[in-house]
Amino acid sequence: MQLSIFLHQPRKFIIMKKVNKIFSAVFLFSFHFTYAEKRDTVYAQSTLTTSTVYYGGGAQLNHTCKTFLLKGIQEIVINNVSLIIDANTLRIACPENVTLLAYSHRTTNGLPVVHQSDNYTKISDSIKYFQKQILYFKNKVELNNNIIARLTSLIENNFTTPDKRNINSDDLIKLSNYYTDKITALKTINYDLDEKEGLCNNIILELNKRLDDVDDDKYSNLNKAQGQLVLQVLVKENGMSAFDFNYFTRNAAWIPAYEIRVKSIDNSFRLLYKAQVNQSTGLNWNNIKLNLSTNNPNLSNVIPALYPIYVQLYLPVLYNVTSNRNEKYLNAAPVMKDLTIANEEVLQTKLNIQTDDVSENLTLSESELNINYEIDLPFEIPSDSKSYSINIKEESMKVIYEHFAIPKIDNDAYLLAKLTRWDSLNLLPGEANIIMDNIYIGKSFLNPSIAQDTLEISLGRDKRISIERKVVKECTIEKKRDYKVDVFTYEIIIKNNKKNSVETNLKDQFPVSKTNEIEVALLDNKDAIVDIENGIIKWKEKIESGESHKFRFSYQVKYPKTKVLQEVK
Repeated sequence: MQLSIFLHQPRKFIIMKKVNKIFSAVFLFSFHFTYAEKRDTVYAQSTLTTSTVYYGGGAQLNHTCKTFLLKGIQEIVINNVSLIIDANTLRIACPENVTLLAYSHRTTNGLPVVHQSDNYTKISDSIKYFQKQILYFKNKVELNNNIIARLTSLIENNFTTPDKRNINSDDLIKLSNYYTDKITALKTINYDLDEKEGLCNNIILELNKRLDDVDDDKYSNLNKAQGQLVLQVLVKENGMSAFDFNYFTRNAAWIPAYEIRVKSIDNSFRLLYKAQVNQSTGLNWNNIKLNLSTNNPNLSNVIPALYPIYVQLYLPVLYNVTSNRNEKYLNAAPVMKDLTIANEEVLQTKLNIQTDDVSENLTLSESELNINYEIDLPFEIPSDSKSYSINIKEESMKVIYEHFAIPKIDNDAYLLAKLTRWDSLNLLPGEANIIMDNIYIGKSFLNPSIAQDTLEISLGRDKRISIERKVVKECTIEKKRDYKVDVFTYEIIIKNNKKNSVETNLKDQFPVSKTNEIEVALLDNKDAIVDIENGIIKWKEKIESGESHKFRFSYQVKYPKTKVLQEVK
């Protein structure tokens, strides 16, 4: 029996040895698999450096990213990328030791936490420290309360026990004073501990607020949708690798806005050029360099072409084969879809450098097709779709002021500012706020898309110019050959109630005939500038302070007696 056991032991030893080898192989394989999995996928955080926002809508975002890579094929997941990008515009620059194999863009609802930022860690450690302090204070107060309870019990037992023959009155007084002083000291200590506990609670509240404001996307945006760039790369050697990439996204835009400041004392005219920038890329633009481009990448760049127009004779429709239901929709006028305009809250952009405008840090680069405003300042624009106002530059210009009126439509005179050589200002169509003598007057619109040498800007109504238009004479004369002649005479009175003289430009009109049966003749125009083809009459005069000027014009309309003339007043 012992011999058989002895003979079977080597076999058992061999089996155990094989089991150990298998277990070791499985362990090494699992370790290698885990190590390879951690090695193949690398998470990195990109930094947004520059944003070029386009006037027509959209922006080009430039990022940079640095991470440590191991030799071999690896997958890099780069966070802090826009939610929506145009994949065809994505450009990636890799270092020399890295070969880009493939790339893609995706969105995720959360970011993996790679490491905590120093600021986040410091605040968290401080909160833990003060929480431990609060726990220490509570334990100390509880211990003192137990001592107070025991001292109180001793006092009651000494004064209420029936056997007081061994204790004289002096000893009782000393014992009472001792216990009283001890209890008072303990209660004072508890009061101080309660004060310290309240102070620590206030500090923890303040630290929690700071923790919420920590500018770290890995924590503040964990539950928000995030854009990621996934790269498949081949790394030649271990080391730090830097990547630069840029792309186009449509979730940003800027529009021009202006502020016109006029002083009536010296007739000075200052134009403040602003840009209202908004973005909803999913990224908060923090401390980035901002460029504003007048280019519109959403317009088609295909050259238009002309095609032949073929003339044919009109053939009347003999049969109406269209159903009444279809005819109803075919003949109906086009209906505009409901248009919703969001009220944009215009906020002042937060600048790290406080300036009235960015003209001192502005570089204007002009190409063949567009103009770029490169602002060398760190900007902060959150991804909230709100418009943030940026003061680009301010120009002081010489203008010619003139009062303009069309009394037939409106008896108010409008103050116009005429700008010459305005093409050097690089203006775009936009709304302008008018401020005269530091008082907000209203809004106007700058339209530089006109083919004129002078740009006219309406500054508002001037109530100190009184205008009245009235009919002086209106009659009908019947003549031979079955014709009628209607005669109309109008008079315009304008008075200057201002302290200084004004240049006035008045406009009125008379009818224009498009048929040979009706003849229109201008009888009296009092030195007016007449446009016969369009039926426009103009007067330009200088009116001194307190003066009144009258302008009169007459015209007649000749038409057949059997016809009814439309109203021509």
